[in-house]
Amino acid sequence: MSVEERVKVDSSDAHSFYSHGSTVTSGRLIRFHIGSSLKITHH
Repeated sequence: MSVEERVKVDSSDAHSFYSHGSTVTSGRLIRFHIGSSLKITHH
């Protein structure tokens, strides 16, 4: 494996890691937002 190939693999791994992390974070924010809005409507 050449250095160029290794760099390509590393950058694609980092991209998938960051996209997965942002998906999980946005999912938590959406769930928190839904939960807080449900509490407001129940009052």
